[in-house]
Amino acid sequence: MIAHTPTIFACVALVATVMAFCLILAGQVNHRDGLFTTGCGLLAHALAYVCYTLYGHAPLWLTYSVANTLLAVALAFYLASIYRIRALAVPWWMVLSLPLLMALLMVVLIEHREPRMLASSSVLMLQCLLIVVVAQRRASPGGRAHVLLIIGGGISLIGLGLRVVAILFGTAPEMQYDVSNLKQTISVSIGTVTVMMFSLGLVLLSKERSEASLHHMALRDALTGMLNRRAILEQLSGELERARRAGSSLAIAMIDIDHFKQINDQYGHLAGDEVLCHCVRHLSQQLRQSDTIGRYGGEEFLLLLPDTPPAGAMTVVDALRQSLAANPALFGKRSIPLSFSAGLWCGVPGPGDSSDSLIARADAALYAAKQDGRNTLRLLQAGDAQDGFRSLAGAAL
Repeated sequence: MIAHTPTIFACVALVATVMAFCLILAGQVNHRDGLFTTGCGLLAHALAYVCYTLYGHAPLWLTYSVANTLLAVALAFYLASIYRIRALAVPWWMVLSLPLLMALLMVVLIEHREPRMLASSSVLMLQCLLIVVVAQRRASPGGRAHVLLIIGGGISLIGLGLRVVAILFGTAPEMQYDVSNLKQTISVSIGTVTVMMFSLGLVLLSKERSEASLHHMALRDALTGMLNRRAILEQLSGELERARRAGSSLAIAMIDIDHFKQINDQYGHLAGDEVLCHCVRHLSQQLRQSDTIGRYGGEEFLLLLPDTPPAGAMTVVDALRQSLAANPALFGKRSIPLSFSAGLWCGVPGPGDSSDSLIARADAALYAAKQDGRNTLRLLQAGDAQDGFRSLAGAAL
């Protein structure tokens, strides 16, 4: 079926205009989500196709040079949107260099039909290829938005490739914007698919980023940025099941900052917040890659040590205790000395063990450590009664 080429251009322009209006309006709320940039790209896309519809009835500089430059600008905005949505700095030198190159080539080659057609198609193909590559490299883990962008870019490459083949085989007149034939119908119709694929792909990419951000916030403590109670308990549940299946040792530690209420009372709650953040930063830097720590509540932290025997767990946690004691928190010009008490449970989880029961045992060991004068570790091994605690104490503050 052969369609009237200017009509196809007008249809693409209409679709792009409507979608541009919607995205620019939605993007006013938050320019960082990339929707506003995508809308600007769609607007440039629409204006380019409006210029195409005038081919043969208006000056060539408008219907070809300006039109192709606007299309290059549209693709540049789509590329920039990927970076913005992924919260990355936009490499504007790369993004804008190709539209500038397009404008320059169109000025130089305006009177030479085949060279200008080949040059414009080549620049647009390069931009589509960049979108495909960047979309692939910046894909969200488990996301699908990049697939739409890759398909859109791939379809555009096919449409532009048809034009390049026609030019190379000496049939460039068949691909002029006021000519209607089967090849032209296929090539131009692809523009509609491209608009839909790029716009929907970028909207979905923005949605995936928002969902990932909300998921991150749901699992992170608002003050310290570390895993919150829900997240660390989910991690414990997974490590418990893994240790039970593998028959491996698991150590968990309840850590409590000593005399935290006194820190709040003496230095103020802002100082208390800084102390918590300092502890998180310091402890996180000292942990092994396999270990996980989260804020259990208040000034209490839950530490998971997979594949760690009792002696190793005591060594790891005591090293953390000594390191924190040697690095006081700073609040303004004040140095705030710190220490913590810790209760550990360590062993191979049995069929009847649960996250709650293991935490209860570690918490009982923590209570014993506090009773011993704080700045102390107490260990309860699997099978021990509470009077079987092992102690490792430091100098009480």
